[in-house]
Amino acid sequence: MKKIKGVVKHYDWGGFDFLPDLLGREKTGEPFGEYWLGTHPDGMATTMDDLTPLTVLLKKDLPFLLKILDVRNMLSIQLHPDKQTAEAGFEQEEKSGKPRNASDRVYKDENHKPELMVALSEFWLVQGFKSNSEILQALQLNPELKILENFFRENGLEKTYAYIMTMPQDEVNDLLKPLGKRIKLAYERGELTKEDINFWAARAFITYSQKGVCDRGIFSLYLMNLVCLQPGEGMYQSPGVLHAYMEGQNIECMATSDNVIRGGLTSKHIDIDQLLKIIKFESNTPEMIYPLQGLYPTPAREFKLIKWSGNGVIELSSQAIFLNIGSPVTLQENGSSLVLQKGDAVITTEALVTVQGDPDGLFVATTN
Repeated sequence: MKKIKGVVKHYDWGGFDFLPDLLGREKTGEPFGEYWLGTHPDGMATTMDDLTPLTVLLKKDLPFLLKILDVRNMLSIQLHPDKQTAEAGFEQEEKSGKPRNASDRVYKDENHKPELMVALSEFWLVQGFKSNSEILQALQLNPELKILENFFRENGLEKTYAYIMTMPQDEVNDLLKPLGKRIKLAYERGELTKEDINFWAARAFITYSQKGVCDRGIFSLYLMNLVCLQPGEGMYQSPGVLHAYMEGQNIECMATSDNVIRGGLTSKHIDIDQLLKIIKFESNTPEMIYPLQGLYPTPAREFKLIKWSGNGVIELSSQAIFLNIGSPVTLQENGSSLVLQKGDAVITTEALVTVQGDPDGLFVATTN
């Protein structure tokens, strides 16, 4: 059992206070977006005492990656590939000789990225496509999108999405500028609530539409389900399901991968061919995930996430990362013990770990 130190990602959309306060880091004025705990090469955790890379300590990679996010500005609209698609895409890009850190590289590794998120605050996101009737209602409420409404009525979801993603930028601007002018004014006057998709669309105009060029990802917001999670509620992102995080803090557990195919609200590369190949054109109702005796159930094989409460013994079948974001707790393993303060994390390889204290923010990530 060893204390470990993760890697902070200073993404533009991150907050300025939550992660520095949690981790006891200096507030430098730069945004703190994510905190990674795992063995992904783009964010390798190390031991706290001598900075040994976690993969060296374990003599292997972990199949899961644990993160904490602080979302101040909306993230890109995105989806993740399945395993077969990731392997094929990675192999193709490796053969092309494109560096893994190239700005237009899509497949950074050969793994899929099933992903569980659990809200640590009120958390807003969009996930999946609404029903046809709900899409039509959203478009009808915004007369600037009349052309899109008519196209959707005649052609359905799949062709409509391809239409907005391949539309010439001049046409995107012509459709979205009048909408942006109206809803930005309402947003600035405080006339929109977070339950109204125009609230988030207005934020997207302000954040991502620059110098008269409108981000086409704004169209997608009117096609997708708007969701608000309360602390402790979870949601699972399956391969091919479009989603975007809008605001709040969460903890995430996923297969070890950084493969993201983006669909807008970003300055990063968008590969429309890959996006249209992978996306699931299905209407769905987002499903909340609630813990069963602390465990958040998902179909993923690479990971499981547990919110532990009370004193007791945790039985493990493989390596696990314990992350404490609440009151101090003590972990005991094979005769040794460690105190976890707020923000501390440990890696353990033993089968039995005893928890003592009053845990109100102790999470355990391990294989499923």
